[in-house]
Amino acid sequence: MNGAVLALTPRGRVLALLVGKLTGFTVYLPSKLLEPGDAAEPFDALREALAETFARHRQLVLVMATGIAVRLLAPLLEDKRRDPAVVVLDEAGQHAISLLSGHFGGANDLARSLGEKIGAVPVITTATDVNGLLAIDVLAKLLGLMPEPFALVKEYNAAQLRGETVAVFAKGWPPLCKEGAGLSFLPADSYASQCDRYAWRAVVTDLACWPGGDGDLHLRPASLYVGLGCRRGTAAAQVLATIKQALARHNLACASLAALATIEAKRAEPGLLQAAAELKLPLLFFSAAELGGLTRPYEQSPFVYQTMGVGGVCEPAAILAASGGEVLVKKEKMEGVTVAVARGISPWWELGPAQTGS
Repeated sequence: MNGAVLALTPRGRVLALLVGKLTGFTVYLPSKLLEPGDAAEPFDALREALAETFARHRQLVLVMATGIAVRLLAPLLEDKRRDPAVVVLDEAGQHAISLLSGHFGGANDLARSLGEKIGAVPVITTATDVNGLLAIDVLAKLLGLMPEPFALVKEYNAAQLRGETVAVFAKGWPPLCKEGAGLSFLPADSYASQCDRYAWRAVVTDLACWPGGDGDLHLRPASLYVGLGCRRGTAAAQVLATIKQALARHNLACASLAALATIEAKRAEPGLLQAAAELKLPLLFFSAAELGGLTRPYEQSPFVYQTMGVGGVCEPAAILAASGGEVLVKKEKMEGVTVAVARGISPWWELGPAQTGS
């Protein structure tokens, strides 16, 4: 698991090693406290060690005073969507304080989990939790969705705290979604008839603009797979521009991208690799045989067949990446890049977490 535990004192060392053993987190201890046999990484300067672990890990457990943690973390904070979850433990292991990224980062859940493992009391201070409400960002995290625009989340949470109901529209719902706790779950095709009943509406959709949904919160599933082909040496900026323009032309949300895909022969293509890295998306590769084995019709090119051994790259790559899903954007060309987009076939709640790419 991508987590870390840091401690400062001899008593904290013992607790940190226990937490590391129970969670699988990497333990970091001051060099002067490290003893032979300790399953831990040494550090000399706490400020530098915390900055490094903050950037490297998605969950942090700090065995120290809350005041120390707050002062050291303050300069590192960027965005609640990207900052890691931080839980503070006192060195006696009596309290597990959810300090940072309680909802979207999962610090509240981590505090509860640590409480069960070591007998600590979880300290949760987020208002929706203490009032027994399922916050919209917690729902999003549970279902692998990315709220957009994220700035609206706090307004929706505040509405729930005032006793108002948030209507959430989607094409089908998993069993865990039940009425109550400030949320009402409705089918997407009832939006036109039901939307006026609710001042606060959220829609699960990979469409950039939901018809009639101006001002609504969009919950983005990771449902879109982009197939790509390009000339050798094409710059990442051109690849990114092609992707974003194709999405915009077809009213598709960039926040719903799940992966990019191309042919195996492009595995070392710098522009594709850099584009995937900038979008924080996986880049999937398919062999010419896999692409050529697709029986569904798609636009083919004699030139591509001559150079790649298959009649087309972007469209079959998108289809295979989407496990045979629906093609939303057939092959399009722009400045040496070809692009196609397909939607995954699984129910949206089985697609996995949405990415945070830009």
